[in-house]
Amino acid sequence: MSAEPDTPGHTPGLGSVADLQAQAGRIARELGDNAHQVWLAGIGALARAQNEGSRLFDQLAEEGRQVEGADASAAGAAGRLEGLRQSLDSAMGRAQARAGEAWETMGKVFEQRVQQTLRQLDVPTRDDLDALGARIDALTRELQRSRGTDAAAPPPPEI
Repeated sequence: MSAEPDTPGHTPGLGSVADLQAQAGRIARELGDNAHQVWLAGIGALARAQNEGSRLFDQLAEEGRQVEGADASAAGAAGRLEGLRQSLDSAMGRAQARAGEAWETMGKVFEQRVQQTLRQLDVPTRDDLDALGARIDALTRELQRSRGTDAAAPPPPEI
């Protein structure tokens, strides 16, 4: 069996309540730091996508000015404008896709860091807690059976 003391404030296999509280505080701080880093990375990705979109818009506007001044025919201008609109739509779609990918990547990095932190701090997993619950249930049933057997047995003889 375990050599750990059976005292108040001590959870067998997990340590004292103070240790668990300190561990929970460390986890909370690390999760907060990681969440902040992910937030900043997401903001940076969005700013980059907006900056690239603005730069592309300015470039397309300049091309529009050139079309307007150089090509007086309505058909030519309409065709070039349609081409510019398609270019803009395509570029904006790519920028949005890159921003979405960056955001998804940051989310995955955050999840990995949280899992790594929890493993480093020896925080029990869902499987660990499920196994512990099953063990408690089995011990409870065994205790109830033994109490039922003790109640049916005759009392020990008096001497």
